[in-house]
Amino acid sequence: MNIQDISNKKFFIFDAFGTLFKTSEVKAELTKIAGDKTDNLINVWRNKQLQYTWLRNEMEQYQPFSVVTREALDYSMRLNGITDKKVFDILLPLYDTPQLIDGAKELLKTLKDNGKTVAILSNGTRSMLDNGVQLTGIQYYVDHILSVDDIGIYKPRPAVYQMALDKLGATIDQLIFFSSNQWDVSGASIFGLDACWINQYNETKEGLPFGNVVETESLKELTGYF
Repeated sequence: MNIQDISNKKFFIFDAFGTLFKTSEVKAELTKIAGDKTDNLINVWRNKQLQYTWLRNEMEQYQPFSVVTREALDYSMRLNGITDKKVFDILLPLYDTPQLIDGAKELLKTLKDNGKTVAILSNGTRSMLDNGVQLTGIQYYVDHILSVDDIGIYKPRPAVYQMALDKLGATIDQLIFFSSNQWDVSGASIFGLDACWINQYNETKEGLPFGNVVETESLKELTGYF
């Protein structure tokens, strides 16, 4: 598959956070509390978010992403010796009030105008996703919102990608999955989905197994193929 072949697909499935949604910039506000520990606080928090989802998969101890997000932030605060609970008030709401990444609305509208079925498949809670879709105004272009809450398993477990096929009534050859997260692209493509890695952060390719994957630099670039 090459990038031109994307237009032949019927079902277009997108990861949410980091792919369609970005969180607000709150570093200046956070620095007033965390000082020179701000960057480490944020980096550890976000790394632990992912690690905890994967570890909970292995332990079969699912908790919604909102819970995992709080757990990860609590750890990062303790690690950095930060006790001011205002940090929770600053950071935790970010996933309920996201902004759109440049080009997202234009791409989703173009897909709908071309008769494609558009869905979101995310580790985020249903509340996070519903809020994000409504606040950013893309509810007119998204046909299905699929949360791992429905099955209590996080990506990149194969069951999550199978859920998308089942809920959409799609065959594997009709669907393409988009994510800016390489571990997600790896999981989806190894499951058997055609996938597109949106390398909008100019990352070096990970040493993970990948199936049938094409790479693009941005959502804006994809719009040009329809």
